[in-house]
Amino acid sequence: MFIRCLQRGHNNCTIPDRSFHDAYVVESYRIDVGKPRQRNIAYLGNVRQIGDAFPGIERELFLLRADSVLEEIPNVSPAERVELMQQLHRRVPPLSTEEMILGFRNTLSWYIDWWRKRGDAPSNDEIRALIESVIEEP
Repeated sequence: MFIRCLQRGHNNCTIPDRSFHDAYVVESYRIDVGKPRQRNIAYLGNVRQIGDAFPGIERELFLLRADSVLEEIPNVSPAERVELMQQLHRRVPPLSTEEMILGFRNTLSWYIDWWRKRGDAPSNDEIRALIESVIEEP
């Protein structure tokens, strides 16, 4: 089994420099006369490319969904699943630690701005307690 990625352009031609990458799990086999054929086993999802890059959050959501789909395919062994995810990572890299920290900071800033606009922002101690409660969850 292997990963096949197909690239397609954006349907709206007025949006330049955008494309989508669809990923499939594909299996090779031979028909009766020995000719090789391939069949799609599962659709793993798609990820948007803007210019030369895949947006961080979209990469991570795509990879999470792909891993979840692979987990549900009965004839994919754990070792094959690891190999297939490595193939995907070569094409769509997972988030780096720096990207995750930046995303966390941006998200936290968005929440704080949202609260402040409504006049009911939690205190710094309440925010710390909220973060600590999430960290302490199993």
